[in-house]
Parts: sequence; structure tokens; C-alpha cells
Amino acid sequence: MSERALFRGSALNAVDAKGRVAIPAGLRQAVEANGDGRNLIIAKHESDPCLIGYDHGWSSLLHARLNRMEDREADAGRDYSRHNPNRRAFGLVEDVPFDASGRFIMPAMLRDRARIADLAFFIGTGDTFEIWNPRLLIETPGIDEELKEVVAYLLKTRGAA
Repeated sequence: MSERALFRGSALNAVDAKGRVAIPAGLRQAVEANGDGRNLIIAKHESDPCLIGYDHGWSSLLHARLNRMEDREADAGRDYSRHNPNRRAFGLVEDVPFDASGRFIMPAMLRDRARIADLAFFIGTGDTFEIWNPRLLIETPGIDEELKEVVAYLLKTRGAA
């Protein structure tokens, strides 16, 4: 398989009343380079109160990763049910189209679960990217303090601190 483009960088973008928001250009380029057109997958993050986004190519790699996990557990003689991990990875996701400028409509249920309102903070995490309510990111324990400082600064420059 060819080298995948990584999701790098961050940005604070406005979300309108209908949930429209633009993917930052660098993240959008990675989705397009790795995927099969102008679609991305969005889901609730497994442990943090944010969303994750990724391309269809990563979805295929995730499927293979889950299969390897099942094989490892079986080889070790441990019981393993693939149902819940597969449901989360492939059932509790939204396939979202975006336009040439990267604008998409964030699904309402996911937006509500991540408490995203008027602003969304996007941050690349390599294989995926995260979408946060920036104020919630600052309040969340365990998040890197330097990242919190960056988000606070971005909010301040927008007059939204």
C-alpha cells in the first residue's frame, strides 16, 4: 500500500446554525489524498468528548486492524467478541460529503454528543483528526496543557474567550 497522507495541523472554524463548517485545508487535502473523493467519515471519539474524522482508506485499515486483534485474542486462547468493536467502528459513524471548499454539514446527533455549537476546533492526530468544542477541550482533564493554551489563544483572538 502506498504511503498515506497524515492529518496534521489545527484550526478553529465557525459552525453556522445548520451545522455547516469547513474542514481546514490541510486536513481536507489528506482526506482527498487518502480517500475516494469528497467524503469523510465522522464518529464519536472512543474516549474523549469530541468527534473523530477520517477517510475511507483509514476505514479499510481499521477493518484489517480489528481482524488482527480478533486473531491475536483467538491465538492467545481468550474469548473475544468482535461485535461491539465492529458496531462502533462501522455502524456508529456518518459518511459525510463535503464541497470543493471543504464545507460539510456536521450531523446533528454527533454535534450534540460532542457539545459543538458555534465553533469547532480541528486537530490532526496522524491517522485521523479530532473535532472539539474548543471550550470543552480546555475543560477536559488529561488534555495536553500546551494544546489548551493554543485553543485559549485562538478563542481570545476571535473574541470568544
